[in-house]
Amino acid sequence: MSHTDSRTHPNLVTTFVRYSEDLEQREPDEDVLIEQIVRSLRRNNEWAAKKYKHAIRDAHAKGLGVMRGELAVYPNLPRPFRQGLFANPNTYPVIIRLSSTAGAIRSDQIRGVRGMALKVLDVSGQRIIPDDGHTTQDFVLVNSDTFPFAGVRSYAGKGMRLAKILARTPDPLLRAACTLARGASRILTPLHVRLPEAVQLFARPNDHVLGETYHSAAPLRYGDHVAKICITPLSDPVKRLTGQRIPRSAGEDAHRASVEQFLARDNAEYEVRVQLCTDPGKMPVEDATAHWSTKDSPPVPVARIRIPRQDTSSDALRTYAEDVLSFNSWNGLADHKPMGSINRLKRRVYDASSEFRHRVNKIDRVEPTTASDIPE
Repeated sequence: MSHTDSRTHPNLVTTFVRYSEDLEQREPDEDVLIEQIVRSLRRNNEWAAKKYKHAIRDAHAKGLGVMRGELAVYPNLPRPFRQGLFANPNTYPVIIRLSSTAGAIRSDQIRGVRGMALKVLDVSGQRIIPDDGHTTQDFVLVNSDTFPFAGVRSYAGKGMRLAKILARTPDPLLRAACTLARGASRILTPLHVRLPEAVQLFARPNDHVLGETYHSAAPLRYGDHVAKICITPLSDPVKRLTGQRIPRSAGEDAHRASVEQFLARDNAEYEVRVQLCTDPGKMPVEDATAHWSTKDSPPVPVARIRIPRQDTSSDALRTYAEDVLSFNSWNGLADHKPMGSINRLKRRVYDASSEFRHRVNKIDRVEPTTASDIPE
């Protein structure tokens, strides 16, 4: 499908929803709930720091691979898609971190959600946080097109319990839970019965992380409009990894090893696609569990990410990504401001986690300005 041929996108003639702050509706006690969640997750931070003798992220704690690459914005995009970072054809250096989303360093054999954090360098334009001095744009994505919890209120209940389970449950117990969830899913799926979303996380197949499609899950501003974005495999060698199971015999660091092995011999290419909101009723901003139908608004390719062959086993690069860098989707352009209750929660949670991690580890929080800042 050509990214420049609007004939392949009949819905491009549809009127897309215009961005407005009025699309977001805060609950009166949202800030109070967010502070309760931040305090609860801080206890997880403190518990993990004592266990590992080193502070780690309270989500996406285990890195599965760190890569350098470049993002090239396509020329001749349909006008509604020429927004923010994607307004003009340009090429940017990027650093990408793949991760497991649990707040603990777990075996790669444990099923669960995987993440891709993308940091785009040398980006100019009005910032979400004025005068922050940064020239980077972060996108934090997961291999699910929705989030398990609609907003702050639902996360304050079930979400905090799940976060504690993912952070503190011993690996053998969590692996057993994954086996039970997978078995239940196999029985119930033919009956058209779906497990609760939080349980479904443990039933996910343990596939090669380079073959996954990663989603913003919750919406973000897209210049004049509102969107969800995804990054999906583009080159054939990466597409062949989609759905490829990680063998149980591959070890505790199977994902990290598989990324190293692939990039030692092959380039990897991905495509960034944008799905614009056409109806705030069908595509709500405040409900992160809502699936946005691709029939109502097909995702449109806007950029290509190329990751050249490289050695991803470097200790210096891994330490830089795990201890120095932070990824937060609120670090970026005003044209890509995260939207909705879950994203407002993530702003505080991610910032608090980063502050704790850097303070306890006695490492400065640093944003790269050029590709040369990234160690080999």
